[in-house]
Amino acid sequence: MISGKVRAKQEHLKDDGKLKLLSFAAVYGANASGKSNLTRAMRFAQANILQGIPTGVTKSYCRVYEKNHSLPSKFEFEIQLDKKYYAYGFEIILSKNSITEEWLYEIGPRSTEREIFVRDTRKKEIKFGKKFDTEIMNTYAGSMLSNDSVLFLTEMNRNKGDLYRNHLDLTPIQDIYLWFRDRLSVNYPNSPLSPIPSFTIEKNLDEANQIISALGLGICHFKIVDDGQDSYNKLVPVEIQKRLREDFERSVIEAKKLGVVHDSGGLLRNDTDFFILKVDPDTFDIRVQKLLFEHENNVWFEMYEESDGTRRMLDLLELIFAAKSGSKKVYVIDEIDRSLHPHLTHKLIETYLNLVDKSEIQLIVTTHESYIMNLDLLRRDEIWFIEKDKEGVSSLYSLDDYNERFDKKIDKAYLDGRYGGVPFFDDHILIKRKV
Repeated sequence: MISGKVRAKQEHLKDDGKLKLLSFAAVYGANASGKSNLTRAMRFAQANILQGIPTGVTKSYCRVYEKNHSLPSKFEFEIQLDKKYYAYGFEIILSKNSITEEWLYEIGPRSTEREIFVRDTRKKEIKFGKKFDTEIMNTYAGSMLSNDSVLFLTEMNRNKGDLYRNHLDLTPIQDIYLWFRDRLSVNYPNSPLSPIPSFTIEKNLDEANQIISALGLGICHFKIVDDGQDSYNKLVPVEIQKRLREDFERSVIEAKKLGVVHDSGGLLRNDTDFFILKVDPDTFDIRVQKLLFEHENNVWFEMYEESDGTRRMLDLLELIFAAKSGSKKVYVIDEIDRSLHPHLTHKLIETYLNLVDKSEIQLIVTTHESYIMNLDLLRRDEIWFIEKDKEGVSSLYSLDDYNERFDKKIDKAYLDGRYGGVPFFDDHILIKRKV
């Protein structure tokens, strides 16, 4: 997300005097080129940090080459936090669920690096930078020297709030973890962007109604109404209801301990149903609500009666409210154009880009929608391509690598194959003429 040499649309950039960072990037590529794998890799790394090694990943290494079975896969993020830059990463042999290395550096001027910690489970050692080489850190490190099943970053953020309150110089280790927990949002085509969508929050209802009615979805108005327990009981098994209540109760209690105002609850949905769950902070009772949408002639519809595109757009409205509120989140969305008309996708991206100068938000999407691939809307360095070679290796590169004129029809050139990232067909097999 570091900007290229493009001078146009400077309002799309975040400039802190050291780096200019992009607010948006669209990744194009043929089916099976690796776009979704990019998203999955980010989701896997985040899950590994927050919950531990996910199950069912022992065959997720690149199986094109047999030797990769025993080689580590590397995941690394470069992150900006409060005008400082960090590089955090780890290596893991996926076939064995074995973490081999882990590191955290602060990146300084001219790409210099200041070590915070470097861990090697095979050598059974953890090294700390000068500022972090303390007795308390070495005590925590002692039990992690050969533990290849959990990340040190994860372990250092399990019930250790007092540690960082009493040792402020160690807070980068907590801050990096919290970035993965609170500021990285990785989303697949059918997943909501937020546990409780912003457009359902009471203070946003009037504005949300104005936006939804302006999007050409045929909706004049929407409202939130209590649904009682019947639909909830039919949709959710008793065991899952019990688990949800326990999770909500735990989050409310933790928030109270920290003195944080916490609106606990969540979104319960499948392909057609959409329920809002709100939890009473005193009794922990769950209040079930649903959405009703008014169309012409005062006819009301429930969520399951709306089109796929409408339901998809309601999920994506989170981007507009996040940008308006000054969000610092990074959203990664696979197939943002799923179920949307090209004009609707264009309007969503256009609206988002008109708001980004008010926040530090970033949005990375994968898409096939060439309609937004134009230089009136995007910068050259905001358009990316991913292509897989004959050996199964995916490469990612930017349109900024091509010195194209601003009046060029980029979408046509892309579909003609000028930049790669498009499918090629064998018509000799697909088209068999009758003799």
